Amino acid sequence: MRKFLFCILMTSAVANFWPQVAYARDPLPDSATIEIPDVSSADAKKLEKQGHKFFYFYNPTVSFSEAHEDLTDCRRHLEVGAVVLLPGYIPWVESVDREIEYGPNPYGLVGAIIGAIIAGPLERGARNNKMRMCMGPRGYLRYPLPEEAWKTLNEGDEESLILMQAKLASGSKPLAQEVTE
Repeated sequence: MRKFLFCILMTSAVANFWPQVAYARDPLPDSATIEIPDVSSADAKKLEKQGHKFFYFYNPTVSFSEAHEDLTDCRRHLEVGAVVLLPGYIPWVESVDREIEYGPNPYGLVGAIIGAIIAGPLERGARNNKMRMCMGPRGYLRYPLPEEAWKTLNEGDEESLILMQAKLASGSKPLAQEVTE
């Protein structure tokens, strides 16, 4: 018990006196210089109907830099690339660098074609769910936008995407109805 208390006291002492290191970041550009896509649509019913698929985040209480930080933190959880196939069983006693043999596609050519067709919407849905689960508890609301604008905000250079989304998230209140589903 005495060793346990000693460890807690030492950990506390070291944490209090450890030098706080501030990492230098590149300064953010002025939000007025960032070009964003048009998030309004002439077809309000279509926009509302597809709001659960194509949306952006908005929080009236955050600044541009806070929105940039939140989006950077949440977007780092997005999966990059294709799904990694793992074998079903790896024994602990064998080395990790052993050859893994995968069998042929059990669903054949038709299954591969159907999989290729549905892969895009499944990936978009997984990305949206991860972002929604990360940004929602931080107080961000979702607002619908056209599919073309969604693609502009989610495909391309990561830093420019985050800057555009941060400008929208901290900008003026959207005119569209909030997405609740």
